[in-house]
Amino acid sequence: MEIESLIRKNIRELKPYRCARDEYEDMDAVFLDANESPFENGFNRYPDPYQRCLKFILADFKQVAAENVILGNGSDELIDLLIRSLCRPGIDNIIVFSPGYTMYEVCAAINDVEVRKINLTVNFLPDWRKVEQQRDCCTKIIFLCTPHNPVGNIIPLSDIENLCKVSDCMVVVDEAYIDFTDMPSAIGLLERYENLFVLQTLSKAWGMAGLRLGMGFANEKLIAVLNRVKPPYNIGVLAQQTAVRTLKDRDGFRNNVACIRRERERLLQAFLQSGIFEKVYPSEANFILVTSPQADELYRFLLRNGIVTRLRDIPPLLTGGIRITVGNREENDRLLGLLACWTNKLYPSE
Repeated sequence: MEIESLIRKNIRELKPYRCARDEYEDMDAVFLDANESPFENGFNRYPDPYQRCLKFILADFKQVAAENVILGNGSDELIDLLIRSLCRPGIDNIIVFSPGYTMYEVCAAINDVEVRKINLTVNFLPDWRKVEQQRDCCTKIIFLCTPHNPVGNIIPLSDIENLCKVSDCMVVVDEAYIDFTDMPSAIGLLERYENLFVLQTLSKAWGMAGLRLGMGFANEKLIAVLNRVKPPYNIGVLAQQTAVRTLKDRDGFRNNVACIRRERERLLQAFLQSGIFEKVYPSEANFILVTSPQADELYRFLLRNGIVTRLRDIPPLLTGGIRITVGNREENDRLLGLLACWTNKLYPSE
């Protein structure tokens, strides 16, 4: 499949905004091109529009070429960028799954793109037969989330590869929680499938949520198109510099991930033994989904006592759900203490 066939005609013909430094990488120069302040303070100059230094580090870490990487102001910017670049308003459609991450639908609605929503199976996996039924010549993107949000399970990589193989649309694999699982990334399939786009983030395992840095990995021809569409300076100087410094501490990253995984198992066992929850779902992410007929009351009890969780009531498959992020040991101890109070009908704030 030729990737150009998926791109909107007006995007293929787009003449992008160009800044004078697009083709100038040597920073030892006098810059009189962009009407900036000449007084140095560390951020008086516009940032590198292609984040070259940061991409070089990420490409090395992910074992891809820098030309296969695009960065966004969070993954949400990349989701919107994909929909705007591929989907014709009022004509094309995307396929998403429920329950799932709702920003796919929000971005589609903003861009006047039809959303075809398919319920997951009872095992919270995509129903490939229904995908085939819903897909047509105007389907431009199928969004997959693995590990899944809010359940935490994974889609087998073989299923993802098969979808890429049989689809004439873009397959977007959202791997925001990939660092918390041993599942191999779909990045390894990029050399074989031009219609694959992999989303990852620095917000979760790397602890950079406040920097808003999402990563996209795809065929270099698609990356080149998206670079023409994105705002020229979408990642600020301080975000780039901070990310470069943080990414050098790979031992710290691995230690933090190992800690989250240990605490995830501890919470999982405690939830199973508590008798509070109707269901406790195993998780490959940094959260655990539980369900309870008293979900709303329990959620508000925790909230009154300083613990913020997330209600996830998404019928027909998911009712009475609470998604609980795995915190550090002290935070998790506080949560478990409150759950013990709930079990014993002791309400400390009342």
